[in-house]
Amino acid sequence: MSFKKTDIQRQAIDVLSSSSKYVALFGGSRSGKTFILIYAIIIRASKEKSRHAIIRHRFNAVKRSVWRDTLPKVLRLCFPKLKPKWNNTDFILELPNGSEIMMLGLDDAERTEKILGLEFSTIYFNESSQIDYSSVQTAISRLAEKNELKKRVWFDFNPPKKNHWSYYLFIKKLEPIDGIPLKSPNDYDSLKMNPKQNLENIDADYIALLEGMPEKERARFLDGEFTDESDGQAYYSFREDEHVKPTEIQYGTKIIGMDFNVSPFCSIMVQYLGGVFFVHDETCLDVGDTYRMCDALKKKNLEGSIVIPDSTGANRKTSGKSDFNILRENGFTIESTTNPFVLDRVNNVNRLLAAGRIIINPKCKKLINDLHKVSWKNNELDQSGASKDLTHVSDCLGYVCWKLDPIVSFKKNTIEQQSIR
Repeated sequence: MSFKKTDIQRQAIDVLSSSSKYVALFGGSRSGKTFILIYAIIIRASKEKSRHAIIRHRFNAVKRSVWRDTLPKVLRLCFPKLKPKWNNTDFILELPNGSEIMMLGLDDAERTEKILGLEFSTIYFNESSQIDYSSVQTAISRLAEKNELKKRVWFDFNPPKKNHWSYYLFIKKLEPIDGIPLKSPNDYDSLKMNPKQNLENIDADYIALLEGMPEKERARFLDGEFTDESDGQAYYSFREDEHVKPTEIQYGTKIIGMDFNVSPFCSIMVQYLGGVFFVHDETCLDVGDTYRMCDALKKKNLEGSIVIPDSTGANRKTSGKSDFNILRENGFTIESTTNPFVLDRVNNVNRLLAAGRIIINPKCKKLINDLHKVSWKNNELDQSGASKDLTHVSDCLGYVCWKLDPIVSFKKNTIEQQSIR
């Protein structure tokens, strides 16, 4: 049996051969994405002695699905005369010209450290919807092998939710962390590949199986569609076109919502006017402490503002003093707080968003990004994987909203009695 590319695989080769450095093949299950990417890697490796990585989230998965299945299948059908060496200890395929194709699982720390100490000409993230974006960035730093090959980063995946980094990077052409436009959008390209375009290579019963799936699974695995980001989205009431508008600072009390986290250390500046929260600005330090945050806020002329903080700041210390004491010494007034249950705090923000009572300045890019992407996982806000930098700045908003306008009625507090304007 010889290999004959399908029409969509020929399109994939055109995209992979284009000027775009980063290419994603996404779509339904069994659409030929992995096969054609491995085919393209072997072509590249055969041109010049070079090194290439195939990466999955778990090593056992790449060993089982690529090393033992797709890779030998591609070699048998497409390169029957090629006689590579199979290193079943380090899981490296060596071609006759000395090129190496390595298998890597990001859950194997020893193997990861060993391989990421090398340099590559191609890095291919297989089933990349399972890989967090920080791991992608770390691996890409090794795309530095010196040779004549154009350096390539390739991805394949069944489309996840629209709040996933892959949707931001390849569909919206935005930086996944900050939500800002990509500096070089033409470096990123993608192609949707679905199983109905690969009928020559799969059984018709498999299509029937996919067609019989529930709606969400059918959209993902048959139609290759990203699923609605509101599925599991924490701040489901947020609509950028409704809630993000220019704001102007008015005469009156300035309020700082603050989350005491080292990386990132976040705060927002809010005014509460006529029952509406106007979020004018945000300050997020990649690595910070309370002293640095105080300096950053002073540079924005916010000294003397009222701080509504994460209540843990009363005990948290970045030096011999509590963070609350540091803020007071720097001219800020601290409002006493007790953190509500996370679900109550998030629901309260959704209530205010739905009522149109939160307006956010477009400059607050990290907050906007947070409200789009923060999701629930096991009944908690997801701070793992691609989301590990999320939740902190939206927490700041939650603390302010709960203090000034909670779901349940509390005795009027000091800050409300000041008739904040």
